[in-house]
Amino acid sequence: MGQIVKLNFSNINDSRNKIYEHKVYEQKLIKIRDDIEDYLCQASVDERDELAVALAAGRYAAMKLAQLTGEVDTKEFFQDCIKTTLSN
Repeated sequence: MGQIVKLNFSNINDSRNKIYEHKVYEQKLIKIRDDIEDYLCQASVDERDELAVALAAGRYAAMKLAQLTGEVDTKEFFQDCIKTTLSN
């Protein structure tokens, strides 16, 4: 899960992506991704239920990304995530 999947930021209704230069924002995304993945892994261990944690995280991600980037880009993002997982 170490890669950042490319995401089209042009549909985001938030000017934050314009505040950061591309490289700085990419580093921010990497840090947040790593921190959240660590948290979710620990929650899976603590709860002894990887499926429940994955479903909760996936639901939040799907709903929020659909709001921020639209249905098509969200589906493409998840498809890229699945391809990344299957190629490892």
